[in-house]
Amino acid sequence: MHQPYGPGLEIVPDELGAKLAWAMKKVIRKADKTLLKPLDRMGLEKLRVTRLIEAKDRVGKEVNDLRIIHEAQRVNIARPGDEAFLDFAKNYSSGEINLPEVFVCEVSSARYYPHLGLVANRDFEVFRDSVLLPHRFQLSPAYRSFRPRQITHRAGTYSTIQRIDSYSFWHWFADCLPQLLTLEKYMEGRPLTLFVTDDLGRFQRESLALMLPANMTIEAVPGKKWIDTDHFILPSYLSGRCNGYLPDGYYDEIRRRIVRGFGLPENAPKDRRIYLSRAGAKRRRIENESALMEMLAEYGFVAVRPETMSLRDQVEMFQRAEVIVGPHGSGLGGIVFSPGAKLLVFYSEPRPSEYFYTMARCVGVEHYGVIHPFSYDEDCADDFPVDLERIEATLSGPMGLSKR
Repeated sequence: MHQPYGPGLEIVPDELGAKLAWAMKKVIRKADKTLLKPLDRMGLEKLRVTRLIEAKDRVGKEVNDLRIIHEAQRVNIARPGDEAFLDFAKNYSSGEINLPEVFVCEVSSARYYPHLGLVANRDFEVFRDSVLLPHRFQLSPAYRSFRPRQITHRAGTYSTIQRIDSYSFWHWFADCLPQLLTLEKYMEGRPLTLFVTDDLGRFQRESLALMLPANMTIEAVPGKKWIDTDHFILPSYLSGRCNGYLPDGYYDEIRRRIVRGFGLPENAPKDRRIYLSRAGAKRRRIENESALMEMLAEYGFVAVRPETMSLRDQVEMFQRAEVIVGPHGSGLGGIVFSPGAKLLVFYSEPRPSEYFYTMARCVGVEHYGVIHPFSYDEDCADDFPVDLERIEATLSGPMGLSKR
């Protein structure tokens, strides 16, 4: 699987022809949004997929049997010493988080777009509860696309946990798998079929199979063809913007089912120090990684590329991690399996997003960060150098590590 946002989040190619093609896609997309606005005002917008609606506003119409799983709540997750990070944090500098109300509901005659996990009503108004972050939906090729003329129909009751960010290891564990547990509570043993795309990645399929309740089955479908269903069960997100802090018990249950499914011990020894390299990624790589690794090796770190490992090997590695170090990246979602570990994140932006801080707080991992002033965009595609002196000072200072 690849990110579904189109050229918006792709790193600019070096080769001239590829660079021109990349730029042309962006120009066409921008022109499509601006040049057609007069026609939209004349009614063209009714033929396109643009509008977001709230499930709670549609109760009694196409939305039925909406049940609250968790009430909204405000929690303070800050700990002594967090000020050094929170003073620069983008969204939750106070250390307090508003956790959303969590619900599941049934949508009659729903339209579903598998590639992005979009759920819409018969008029192709998309439920915001299937998107989480509207700006990412608006970056995608589906936004402002024309409504399809032909739609495949499925009789019966369906759902999905595959969302717009399902390609990401972090988002899969923070946004998607938790919804399987709320669906399980809602269905109370009744049968349910989950849609996934036929190109869903290996780690997603494997973890889903290990967690799947007995009353649920999986159906793989083409990603870019809309599907019409009689009944669609829509779970809301448990997480929030840049937030991996969930209600109590969700990460524990995800960890329990996957660890047991692989036959791994639940209390593994903490004897590894790992650096998560992004050398194989297309963006946000460390420019001075060789020098970084020379320094980290003195502290007993080994470099790993999680995307080259099986899910089982990744789970075992994170279970045994005493310390985890790496740049902002989806592979850090593996800390779900690392309660009791220490985490050091290299942030490229001067006001970092709190994905890893919030998840670390929720799973019992100590979070540390070294902030770099290179990008003001959480979705930056640029590579960047890290400050070796500040990293070593953090390792030997607040983290209390000694050289080996």
